[in-house]
Amino acid sequence: MPMPRRPRPATSGRRGAPRAYAVPAVALGLSASLVLALAACGQPAPSPDSVPPTVSVAVQPTITPDTPSDDVPDAGSTTAASGAGLFDAASSLTSANCAASGNSWSFTGTLTNSDSQEHTFTVAVFIVKSSDGSNVAGKEVDVTLAAGAATPVSIKNFHSGPTAGVECLSGVTVKDS
Repeated sequence: MPMPRRPRPATSGRRGAPRAYAVPAVALGLSASLVLALAACGQPAPSPDSVPPTVSVAVQPTITPDTPSDDVPDAGSTTAASGAGLFDAASSLTSANCAASGNSWSFTGTLTNSDSQEHTFTVAVFIVKSSDGSNVAGKEVDVTLAAGAATPVSIKNFHSGPTAGVECLSGVTVKDS
């Protein structure tokens, strides 16, 4: 007895030979008309007097590669202020010492304003992992110094933690120019 919704196998004269399944012609006719009906759906019919769409793109300027120069700035021109020019604070922090006492880290140093005008400096200290340089802890303090003035800078107990596998880095920047 054939199973419902299943095509009936075609009979074969040989035993064990593969069987082919017969598909009713009605099913083939329905699927062909369905394909044709779907193909006709949603497709606009071109009108004889329509103009095909056009695309216009504005001309773009050519981008030229930026080639770095090997010019080295004059070291003397970046360490002193020139009117409202830049002031390099790198040499302003001296006698910097960052060390741990037990598991508590502290920083000391001397900040000097060698410029002819007052500046606000930011002194920063960071504890970083020696293995990958990732930040463990950090502290920043702002110090305002008159022209030609010097002052000690101290950041006590800014981090508590082990001393193995870490190092202390410090630096200074000018907050205002």
